[in-house]
Amino acid sequence: MSDSQSASVRGGGVSPARAVALPHIETKASRFPDLFPNPIDVTGLSPRDAGLATAIDREVTARWLTLRTIIEPMLSRPWDAQHPAVLASLLSGAAQLLLLDRIPDHAAVSESVQWCRSTQAGRASGVVNAVLRRIARLRLERIERADPDAPDHLVRSDGSGWRLNEPVFGTDVPSRRAAQTGCSPALLARWRTCYGEAEAFQIALRTIAQPPIIVHGAGDHESLIPHDRRGFQIVRPGTSPATIVEAFPEAIVQDPTAAASCAATATLAPEVIVDACAGRGTKTRQLAAMHPGARVIASDTQALRMRDLHELACQHPSIEAVDARDLGQFAGGVDLLVLDVPCTNSGVLARRVEARHRQDGTFRQSLVDTQRQIAADTLALLRPGGTLLWATCSVDPDENQHQVEWLTRWHALEVAKAHAEAGQGGPWAPPASWCDGGFHALLRKPRITDG
Repeated sequence: MSDSQSASVRGGGVSPARAVALPHIETKASRFPDLFPNPIDVTGLSPRDAGLATAIDREVTARWLTLRTIIEPMLSRPWDAQHPAVLASLLSGAAQLLLLDRIPDHAAVSESVQWCRSTQAGRASGVVNAVLRRIARLRLERIERADPDAPDHLVRSDGSGWRLNEPVFGTDVPSRRAAQTGCSPALLARWRTCYGEAEAFQIALRTIAQPPIIVHGAGDHESLIPHDRRGFQIVRPGTSPATIVEAFPEAIVQDPTAAASCAATATLAPEVIVDACAGRGTKTRQLAAMHPGARVIASDTQALRMRDLHELACQHPSIEAVDARDLGQFAGGVDLLVLDVPCTNSGVLARRVEARHRQDGTFRQSLVDTQRQIAADTLALLRPGGTLLWATCSVDPDENQHQVEWLTRWHALEVAKAHAEAGQGGPWAPPASWCDGGFHALLRKPRITDG
C-alpha cells in the first residue's frame, strides 16, 4: 500500500489530495520550526490531486505565521497546546479558504473537519469546524491588488488578496509585515539591518510569490516564454521541466542568479576544476559546458548526492565523481575550485519555503562556521595562481561579503570579482523579471612570484 493510499484510509474517505496533504502537515506541526526539505509524496495521485496536495502544503508552509496570526485569536487554548493534527486541520483549511482558488468553502471546511475526526485529536473536530467557518466569514471581498501594509488586507502569492472584516494584522508595522509575509520578526529585523526598511520588506514580500521555473540552454518551444535575461526562458505553468529537458538534453533548470556564478569564470582557462560542494551537479554541468577542455571533478559529502554525481559522470565524459575523502590527490593542482557552500537559503525562500522558519542567528552562525571549515579543508587544492569561486543562494552578508573578507584576511586570497543579488520580482511583477537572491565572488591565489 502506497503512502497516499495509507493516508486515504486514515483520512476516513476525504479526497485523495487532502488525505495526503494533511498527514504531511501534521508531521510538520509536530516538528515546527525545525523544518527541512521533505517533499510531499504524491505517488499514486492523479495530476490534479497531486497539484492540489502540493499547493496546500506549499501555502501552509510559506504562510504558517500568517495563518497562525489569523487562527490563534479564535482558539480558547494556546497554539502550542494544540495537537499537531488539530493544527494541520486548521492550517490546511485556512490556506484553502484564504490562499487558494476554485476550492468550494464546504469542501475546505468539511474535509478538514472529517480528517481531524479520524485522528487521535478527533474530539477537537468541533473546534476545527467552528474556527474554519469563522475564517470563511472573515472574508469581506476579493481584491485584485492587496495592500500588504493594510491591517485588514491579506496578500496572496500573485498580489491579489482578501479584504477582511477585521484588522487582523494590527497597527505595529514590524509585527504586521512579519505576519503578512510569513517571515519572522527576527528575520525581518536582520534584513532591515542589512538593507534598510524598504528593501527588507520587498525581499520578504518576494518570498510569498510563486517563483517561475527557469531554464537556459534550450531552443524555441511552445512551452517556453522568454525571460528578461538573455538566454533564459520560463517554463509555462502546467508544463513539466522534464518535457523541456527531454526536448533539449543540454538545457539546465537554473535561475539567472545561480547561473551567473559559473558564468563569472568564462574568461578563465582552467585545466582542472573541482566542484567540492556539487550537490546534484547543476553547476558541474554548467562548468563542463563552459570549459570543454577541462577535467571537471565533482564531489560532495552526502552519499545520496554522490550517487547522483556518479550517474552524471557516466553521462558526461569530462566529468568525474570523486569522494570528498579522496580530493587530497589533487592538492596544489586545481585551477578552479568551486565552493557552492551550504547556506541559509535566504535568497531563495520562495523556492525553499520551509527554510524561512529556521532563519535565526544561531542557525546562520552554524552555517558560517561550516562554510569556513569547508574552505579550510579544500583551499590546499588550489595551485598558485588558481581561482576560488565562492557562491551562495543567501542574501546575508555574514555568508557572503564577510566570508570574502575572512578569506582574504586569513588565506591570502585576492578578490577579483564579487557580486551580490538581493533578488527581483515578487507578487505583482511579471515572471519574466524574476531572479533569485544570491552571491558569488572570484578570489585568486597569488602565484609564488607575486611577492
